[in-house]
Amino acid sequence: MRVWDLPLRVFHWSFMICVFGAIASGKMENWDIHERFGLAIMGLVTFRIIWGFIGSSTARFANFVKGPAAFIAALRDLRQKRSTTEAGHSAVGGYATIALLFIPLMMALTGAFSTDDILFDGPFYHLMPEWSKQAGMMHEIGEKFIFLIIALHIGALAYYYFAIRKNLIPPMVTGRSDKATGAPATLSIRRTSAGLLLLILLVAVAQSATQLRPDYF
Repeated sequence: MRVWDLPLRVFHWSFMICVFGAIASGKMENWDIHERFGLAIMGLVTFRIIWGFIGSSTARFANFVKGPAAFIAALRDLRQKRSTTEAGHSAVGGYATIALLFIPLMMALTGAFSTDDILFDGPFYHLMPEWSKQAGMMHEIGEKFIFLIIALHIGALAYYYFAIRKNLIPPMVTGRSDKATGAPATLSIRRTSAGLLLLILLVAVAQSATQLRPDYF
């Protein structure tokens, strides 16, 4: 059965590429490319937030953002090497998804408001220059959280694979799983096309933020 719709899968892999691209370009001090990846992350996260309300069943926040009791129960199941077969994120995966969206978005936004006073001004720096110092500090602190959440994500994938004998990667590639139960993540061709178009549009709009700099006027 289908467990992940196509727009969600395109978002997932695009988001992964942009996060790693932002990290790599930042370490190489290629600020133009770093900025482009950051802006793409803004557009992608905006899409994911919207898709969390209008996407397929497994994409919707209401399907996986649950209360503390559900989170603790799901965590207990993981400790006992049990995993639900229901399609979509577990309660633990739901909280992880929110963190994986929020931290890169925070990094992208704070970077966009930052400046090093030498070679780089973020595209939003001139809108609130008095906030650039705080934004820069938050950006530096956020780097540690980026590495932490990536390590936790990889660790969770490894735990599912080796301890629970469940490979989470193929369904995110094909969109299908032969062991899943529950409501399938089905979308019409029209809604799928609309979702892909929305993703592309939001990334393009985010990229146009470079024109907010004074030298574009």
